[in-house]
Amino acid sequence: MSEVMQVANGPVMWGIALLTIAVVVVQAVLIYRLTKRRVEKEGTLTKEEIRMALKTGGATAIGPAISVFVLALSMISLLGAPATLMRIGIIGSASTEMTAANMGALLTGVTLGAEELTITAFGAAMLACAFMSCGYLILIPIISRGLGKPLQRIFTSGEDGKPTKLAIFFSTVFPAVFFLVLAATQIAQGLDYLAVMIVGAVVMFVLNKIASERKLEWLKAWSMGIAVLVAMACGPLFGMIL
Repeated sequence: MSEVMQVANGPVMWGIALLTIAVVVVQAVLIYRLTKRRVEKEGTLTKEEIRMALKTGGATAIGPAISVFVLALSMISLLGAPATLMRIGIIGSASTEMTAANMGALLTGVTLGAEELTITAFGAAMLACAFMSCGYLILIPIISRGLGKPLQRIFTSGEDGKPTKLAIFFSTVFPAVFFLVLAATQIAQGLDYLAVMIVGAVVMFVLNKIASERKLEWLKAWSMGIAVLVAMACGPLFGMIL
């Protein structure tokens, strides 16, 4: 096991991991530049609205990032720090990565965390993770390259650019149904999940109301992130009580 971990934490793996993360960073910068250029050209959002959107997105990502970090700690002990950095930097879901890695290792007859890891099993685990991420790094940019104008014709009508009924459905009804189904699956796991969800909703509602009454724009941007953190902090307590 020590020999395998020496390879997993070696300079070659660190080089591959940093190169992969660099690709992700370049993609993020290019997408941001293209989006900003399009928004400024069409006047969809003001500079203040763009800054608010970035702040809101950053604050909202705090809660999920903490949960991913906790799961990544166990992944480091199984696959090493470079592989964990590389995989979490691409997908951001430690549980998804662990599932793919375990499926790859199982093909060689090794169960991650239960049996001694071999070089062959480690390579198979990394290959399975790589195949899983191909859709994110390769297929999506290629497929979505020429979809802008066709989608615009589908979701907007006439020269005024008003949204069609299909666009309204996908932007309002579909997300609402999706999150309701997701919430129902979580509530079905126990009363502690329901309590955590209620706490998060109440905290976010109160913070948004305070922000609206006192005109605190920064609080609006951080309300969801704060609500997620409070709910996560209350989770263990509700787990013991309920």
